[in-house]
Amino acid sequence: MRDLDLLIKYRDYLYSKQLAIGTIDNNISVINRELFDKVAKIDITKFEYREILRSMRKRLSKNTMYTYVNVIKRFYNFLIDFKYFNGENLFSTAIVKISASKTMDVLYEKEILDIYKIFKSGNKTTGYQEFLFDFLYSTGIRLAELENLNIYDFDFQSRVISIVGKGNKERIVVYNESLEYTMLSYLKARQAIMKFHRKNHSYFLIDFNTGERLKSARVYSEITKIGNIVHRKIHPHTLRHSFATHMLENGCDLRYIQELLGHSSVSTTQIYTKVQLKHKQNTILKFHPRK
Repeated sequence: MRDLDLLIKYRDYLYSKQLAIGTIDNNISVINRELFDKVAKIDITKFEYREILRSMRKRLSKNTMYTYVNVIKRFYNFLIDFKYFNGENLFSTAIVKISASKTMDVLYEKEILDIYKIFKSGNKTTGYQEFLFDFLYSTGIRLAELENLNIYDFDFQSRVISIVGKGNKERIVVYNESLEYTMLSYLKARQAIMKFHRKNHSYFLIDFNTGERLKSARVYSEITKIGNIVHRKIHPHTLRHSFATHMLENGCDLRYIQELLGHSSVSTTQIYTKVQLKHKQNTILKFHPRK
């Protein structure tokens, strides 16, 4: 089997894991760009391996390099697990340190409340934009998870969502009564649009212009438009970070936040304790008369 054919096999494998289309495309792009464009083969030498890493260090930030190395490492793990390659996964030994002080965008609770007030004014944002914003902030789920949601993932009576996250791990997320109200309005509109366009699929989010599944790029665009309106840089992950930080600030146990976010380790969630502290420091600097 040709080496490039193996990439097609890997793409099919990622599809079977029900990952978001954007995530799959990014993975394939990284493997093509950082591996095949450099050496055009799977069975690389240690010298070629070191050259690939050296090239990454010259061009990429530590965090980006860390991500790329892990993408290629998972690709080799797939090849070895499925007996497509009987060599060594050299990338499993790569050591790439990432910055522990990575900047995390978080909205203050007051900023969130002000945005909801803008929504109520009804003359700057669309109902769909408001629903997407409310859904992401109320649940804290990832953009890719939202894109992949199906109607049957919801227990509307109990206000519970079954989510498949990273690594195909399942978790339960509960949503509040206020989101339920806007969701019911959305579901009525969704049903009418699906009927008008004669569509029959179970994807939760749809494009109102076509009735097709709404892609994550469009969701991202709608959230950034809200940011432009309120003169604040906002993207979907900003709302996930804000969800976690505000839960922590209001007394929620860190391990419960870990469960809601779908983190495999509580150490990943602990970054929000640092964000919470920084948030409080910024609040004092912003509002206290003696700075």
